[in-house]
Amino acid sequence: MPDNSKTITFGVIADTHIPDRAKHLPSMVLRTFERAQVNQILHAGDAANWEVIHKLEEIAPVIVVQGNRDWLFGMSFPLHVNLTINSVRITLTHGHRSMLQYLYDKWSYIRIGYRFERYYRHLSADYPNSDVIIFGHTHYQTATWVNGQLFLNPGAAYPCRHNHNQPQFGILSITPGGIIRTECY
Repeated sequence: MPDNSKTITFGVIADTHIPDRAKHLPSMVLRTFERAQVNQILHAGDAANWEVIHKLEEIAPVIVVQGNRDWLFGMSFPLHVNLTINSVRITLTHGHRSMLQYLYDKWSYIRIGYRFERYYRHLSADYPNSDVIIFGHTHYQTATWVNGQLFLNPGAAYPCRHNHNQPQFGILSITPGGIIRTECY
């Protein structure tokens, strides 16, 4: 567990989808996490391969949550993890809630397209006491404050149409005074 008497910096990543959508982690992700000297890496699900986790562990300890595709690859993680860092309450989740909710979201996406509001309503209801909710699943990057909660989705770490074929990820820093800073790449 990180030391709460100093600024803690997290590398934030989700939806790596290796090997089903990409062959390996983009080197720019690894270089950025190394340069930022992250204390820990938070993976918001759909890692899809233990090799991804092991590669990230070469940089810093990794916390991973269950994505909707991880079970296909025999990977089992908790659905969410709660952390308190410098008095800031953080929840890490993939955001799909359940396979039934995943299917409903898929149908809604096909019918009306991506709507951030749909996700933040579910996530804030599921985690009302969290200051920061880190999620993946949508492949859309966001760092948005809504009603006093920061919703941080690092985007898809593999190049895809949602990110203009550029891998996306983030950095989250929390000072000893509880000031939250984000950088999205």
